Amino acid sequence: MKANETTLRNLLQGERQYVVPLYQRPYSWERSDLQQLWSDILTVIDTGGGASHFLGSVVLAPSQTNTPAGVQSWLVVDGQQRLTTLSILLCAIRDHVRDEDQTLAAKIDDLYLFNKYASGFERYTVLPTQADRASWVALLEQAPDAGGEDRIGDAYHFFRKELAAVDDPEDDHDIARIEQAIAGQLSIVEIAAHPDDNVHRIFESLNHTGQPLTQADLLRNYLFMRLPNRADHVYEQQWLPLQKLLDNKQLETLVWLDLVLRGDDRATQEAVYQAQQHQLNKLSSEEEIQQWVTELHRKARLFRKILEPQAEPDPTLRRALQRLEQWGAHVVHPISLHVLIAHEEDRLTSHDAARALRVVESYLVRRMIAGISSTGTNRTLMSLVKDLGSAVPSAAEITKLLSGPRKRFPTDQHIREAALSNNFYWAGRGPQRTYVLRCLEEDYRHGEPVDFSRSKLTIEHVLPQSPTEEWREMLTPDVEDGQTPEELHSTLVHTLGNLTLTAYNNKLANDGFSAKQKILIDSGLSMNREIAAASRWSSNEIRARGRSLAERAIRIWPGPDDSTPTPPPSPRWSLVTQILASIPAGRWTSYSDIAEVIGSHQVSVNGRLASSPVANVHRVLKLNGQISPEFRWPDPDRADDPKKVLQAEGVRFDGLGNASAAQRMSAAELARLIDLDTDVPEVVGEPADKVLADDDPYWDRHSGRDGHRDHPEWDPGADIAVAEAFYQPVSGKAKVFLDLLIDHPGQLLSVDDLRQMAGDEIFSGAHAVAGAITALAQPQRVSGRRYPYYWWQGEPARYAMKPSVAELFQQARTNLN
Repeated sequence: MKANETTLRNLLQGERQYVVPLYQRPYSWERSDLQQLWSDILTVIDTGGGASHFLGSVVLAPSQTNTPAGVQSWLVVDGQQRLTTLSILLCAIRDHVRDEDQTLAAKIDDLYLFNKYASGFERYTVLPTQADRASWVALLEQAPDAGGEDRIGDAYHFFRKELAAVDDPEDDHDIARIEQAIAGQLSIVEIAAHPDDNVHRIFESLNHTGQPLTQADLLRNYLFMRLPNRADHVYEQQWLPLQKLLDNKQLETLVWLDLVLRGDDRATQEAVYQAQQHQLNKLSSEEEIQQWVTELHRKARLFRKILEPQAEPDPTLRRALQRLEQWGAHVVHPISLHVLIAHEEDRLTSHDAARALRVVESYLVRRMIAGISSTGTNRTLMSLVKDLGSAVPSAAEITKLLSGPRKRFPTDQHIREAALSNNFYWAGRGPQRTYVLRCLEEDYRHGEPVDFSRSKLTIEHVLPQSPTEEWREMLTPDVEDGQTPEELHSTLVHTLGNLTLTAYNNKLANDGFSAKQKILIDSGLSMNREIAAASRWSSNEIRARGRSLAERAIRIWPGPDDSTPTPPPSPRWSLVTQILASIPAGRWTSYSDIAEVIGSHQVSVNGRLASSPVANVHRVLKLNGQISPEFRWPDPDRADDPKKVLQAEGVRFDGLGNASAAQRMSAAELARLIDLDTDVPEVVGEPADKVLADDDPYWDRHSGRDGHRDHPEWDPGADIAVAEAFYQPVSGKAKVFLDLLIDHPGQLLSVDDLRQMAGDEIFSGAHAVAGAITALAQPQRVSGRRYPYYWWQGEPARYAMKPSVAELFQQARTNLN
């Protein structure tokens, strides 16, 4: 075997083909893997043209079918997941720029994706295993049904969504820089086996590895190699106490922070040992090395206070650190440590240090309320230390720098607008939403403050997520022309003015406002008593409360200085671009669903899509599944029928021209597609009526993942044969479970319900139900559909089957009997 370091460009160029052999598993990268790769690529781009990132190795073996002429084929023994992912990303870039930069699109085709002069399967530079081949070829050939809901389709849509998020309309070359970084700055070790090598043995040995040394281990070894005479003293006095303060991962973070605080805002935690070694090589004597370790120990003591604020003795500074710790974002670590160092050196008082940290908190909280993506925040706050230079990191200096161009520090007016329209419930992460509401409540400054550390408060929608008829009647007087109560509900339900904290989420559930008033009036929270004092709860009340809370937020979290002339642009339309780029072939959504995610009105969404060159605009229909009469292709020269395009992609229509409801993507599904935090830790109230109709929004709040979210819904009008094939092999406890749900259409059945119906000998508890369900995994995979039931996590868990699906399975069961 021989190895050499290369780039993806060198690997893919030329008449070569990389074939994933049968013994390799199908493509299996998940969102977390894709996110890490994307983050690494953005880091390489931010670091500059000379930077590189080691991606790993690719082990290749020459194919026995090779001939002297033609495409040279290589078997990918190891590294196929990385190679396939990078090819999917290049394909996504090609499709993203296809209309605006045809030269780049053609370059990607000719250099990376295709062997231009070959035919058949030899045309494709990378050829996945048979299980993934059809999906991959469909993407390459831009087939109508390309980009489905399998793993390859999911990766493709992830990258399309991320490209839409970072594409700056004012920068004509930003996407080209991404392509250049992928092709030329990702370092790969190409290991080529000899034709006589045993490929299977190589594959087995590569998958039996030991525990690697951490970067902290490597740094410690290097340091004490540089201290031949002082090693024992330095270890005893400095390094050992330092190690007791921090674990290995925290120590690696501290060493990275040391680089950042010394002005290296391009440092990455993935390559911290090499970067720090480069810096330490500049120190020539043992005394200098010892001084560096002593300084690192001092920083470790301060870093410990950031990780555990209770270690800070000053109450004012401790509270500021606690607030950032509760926010839960590691991006604050560089500037926080910089401020603490200035405080220890008496350049900032405790009060001034706390005010400086509050500005950082304000920057993060305001961006979250305004719905601005966290992309780039890490780079901004890292650069903040370098930009400060020798200046004292005071509140005024930090505010001035964060108010600069392109920092997107939301102004007061922007906060006022966002509080009325933005979807706050899916902004940021669950604990951050709770933190904002907690701070708003604390601003009431009542005599007996709530002990939030002991209370079990969760987020409550006053206007419920699943409105009853009583709530619809309350909304009806406030609807605007052409608007339905359901559409008005979607614009209000997740806004800040409709959300509060309560320990009675399950008890409140979908109750009418008068019932909720009786509970909220006795609450220990001032904001709840204020809600209870209202005579009704509809559009006017929700917006009035949103305006009031916006003023409190502006007071709690100070904004930018006057150097920011106008509010930053609204992020909502960039979210639309990401949503549409993420919708897979064979699925559709509605203007109302998009409006609910971005905090807008369906009419505004319709108008925007009609006038903007956005991908997949034809996949947005009216809520009933009909194509809007006002639909227009963004390209005025395009005249093909959108219905025929959707049908070619796999969307089914009935005789009235309505798209299949089973293929619609709800607002919650769209939010998950673009990685908004919809799987919130808060308790989710159960519907007042335990029997759900097919269109009840509660279905969208289920807890299922694999097999529940990554496959299409059942179509009662077309899936009878599929349902029969699913039901026929099911037996034992799994059949009992399935029959109970089929016989109770739409009914929420808890584990206790199932046990009472089937008997303790069948379902003795939750573990028995879970064991029975595992037997349904195989028929689910074969069916190509999601599981026919839904489930909701909780104590106890609950299960249900949509009425239309239950009717389908009742017919299938009858046919089989």
